[in-house]
Amino acid sequence: MALVRIFLAMAAMASAVLAAGNNPTFEVATVKPSGSDIMTRHFTIERRRFLTFHTSLADLIQFAYGLHPRQLVGGPGWLESSKFDVVGLASGDGQPTEQEWMKMMANLLAERFQVRFHLEKRELSVYAITADRGGPRLEPSDGGPDTLPNIGFRGRGQLVARNATLSDLAWELQSAVLDRPVVDESGLRKRFHFTLSWTPDEFQTPALSGEARTAAEIAPNLFTAIRQQLGLRLTTTKSNVDVMVLERVALPDRD
Repeated sequence: MALVRIFLAMAAMASAVLAAGNNPTFEVATVKPSGSDIMTRHFTIERRRFLTFHTSLADLIQFAYGLHPRQLVGGPGWLESSKFDVVGLASGDGQPTEQEWMKMMANLLAERFQVRFHLEKRELSVYAITADRGGPRLEPSDGGPDTLPNIGFRGRGQLVARNATLSDLAWELQSAVLDRPVVDESGLRKRFHFTLSWTPDEFQTPALSGEARTAAEIAPNLFTAIRQQLGLRLTTTKSNVDVMVLERVALPDRD
């Protein structure tokens, strides 16, 4: 049921990040204001190195806690306008999981930006990913459960995923494409390879970078494309979900 499971991720985030005994941190990390020559947001993971450029504190919070912008409330005016470059090296020898990277970032934000918050229930409009009547059209991944997904945009209106879950798809759509949170209600927990191509509307285009598609490459809108190409549906609903209310943030000291 969507209303029951709609924000398990948020509840898990709050307990997992703060739980003792499973609290990874960066071995070393730098946080610096972005230079004027860097104009686009960029996240990269290179084995044990995490790099992000031209990212706002709002961007970093949304990454650390898996939030849509509508789930982040409060904070100063510079929360979105000030941009930062963050480079961190994970402790240990192995490559961290995606959840461990998120926890490391949450700890970094608490230390360097003094992020303090509480959670509240508020009614929000959301999109739910469900299976279409004919069933999903997804290629199963041969990657192991500990292999990080590779998912990202290639130009406007094309999302390419390898070893990705539908929760990963939901995150990408809510973080850069759609105007409200997206939740995975498909019941599919495996990892898949897929490519989704669509024509962005006037609201999605500003959030997507890259070359415009040629006439020969014109694809349907997102809602039609996800049904035709992936055998999934995006449906709208409302629910009382958790939002993060910021109580305190501060600019970091210069590294």
